[in-house]
Amino acid sequence: MHFHMPRIVPRWSALALCLLLPVAHAAEVSPASQVETSPGLSPEAVKRVFEQQRQALASCMRLLTEEDPRENTPWNPPPDVDDRVLLSFEVGRDGKVREVAHDGKGPRVEGLYLDRTCVRMLVRSWRFPAFPARQGEWVRVEIQARFSTTAAERKAGLARIREEFEALCRALSALGGGKPPPKQDVTQILQRFLAERRSRLFPGMRYSLEGLLDVNVRDMVTLYENSAIELLGTPVACPTVHGWSTQEP
Repeated sequence: MHFHMPRIVPRWSALALCLLLPVAHAAEVSPASQVETSPGLSPEAVKRVFEQQRQALASCMRLLTEEDPRENTPWNPPPDVDDRVLLSFEVGRDGKVREVAHDGKGPRVEGLYLDRTCVRMLVRSWRFPAFPARQGEWVRVEIQARFSTTAAERKAGLARIREEFEALCRALSALGGGKPPPKQDVTQILQRFLAERRSRLFPGMRYSLEGLLDVNVRDMVTLYENSAIELLGTPVACPTVHGWSTQEP
């Protein structure tokens, strides 16, 4: 199986810049234009799963330009950039996507319009029909499709991410300034925020918030601030929460 992608590849953000879009939007991942598999799983079975999942990939539209979060700026691709997408991964006999392929890497993602880390996270959650195979045998899958976004969509995506960080800042700031609040109080705020917004949070932010549940308050502040920089390219000011990292317990 061969697939050639043009070498117009700026650096990518270290974290997924994923955004769950409203139902009405112009961005769309096309049906698969080509599917190839090794023996064990039919291309038709893969197409059916991809058809069910392809619009979720629109939540992974690329928003920023650089890999270094502090150099990120909003991404505006030149008009002649190719919008082809290639997904390549391995599926086990239980129908689950392999976390790490035989080459030591996770699912391969090519396509300038999509954030690769975000796509990998989603692809790993896909489930295909189980098939008979010996232990340790895997089916190699390759999918080709197309995807593009508009500047207005990308701008709206960044605005929505910022609004979510600001909403979380307000929720946490209600605990008050000065000394860091008890960890259980911060955890309750985070759990409530996740429960109320989980269905519409973009995956990258959701995974980041889930990670905050398991750390102490000072580390939580650092992770909160770093996540905002990595997802937006700029910090989100939250003075009350920031102050927790500088006060004595």
